[in-house]
Amino acid sequence: MNKTSWFPSWLPCPLSWMMAIRLAIPAYFGATVVFGFEFWRYSLVGSFLAITDIDSSIFFLIVSIIALLLALIWFLILTGIYKLLLKIMWSNPPQWLKLPEFRLLVIRDFGILMLSILPIVGIFAIHILLITNLQYTYNNLRTPRLTYDILLLRFWWIWLISAAHLYQVFMNKLLIIKNMKLFIKRTSK
Repeated sequence: MNKTSWFPSWLPCPLSWMMAIRLAIPAYFGATVVFGFEFWRYSLVGSFLAITDIDSSIFFLIVSIIALLLALIWFLILTGIYKLLLKIMWSNPPQWLKLPEFRLLVIRDFGILMLSILPIVGIFAIHILLITNLQYTYNNLRTPRLTYDILLLRFWWIWLISAAHLYQVFMNKLLIIKNMKLFIKRTSK
């Protein structure tokens, strides 16, 4: 157990879970995870091809950057629609429904959305490397037989758990920074 909560340190606090569920709206219901998965998949393939010195690795890395930009644009569009709906439904929406400021939304929330996809990408990589015994050809890497609806929807709970843990890590870092500033302020007097 940590000193600030009665929750064990390995279990995210309820606020982290609520923030992860709020992030699931643009992530899963808005299908932003598909663009994020494409980013990680093409990055993985591009890195693998760069290591093996195949000329098309640049193409896959460029496509992964395009997928990342598309994910960011789609995420911002969905959060803009969400913000508009909040204004239409409430003159003063509840605090837990409000979105953070734009900079924090892009850096923290989009970053957590993208990093939370990594465990699912790991499962995908294990499927390709171990279960198929490396029998995927170049064309199969571009069009995998493991469909996204099966992969992303079957493992949504892994995404949610990793998002809650990343929010917890972010909040713990903020608490450490806040305590350090308070300590520095007290010792400088």
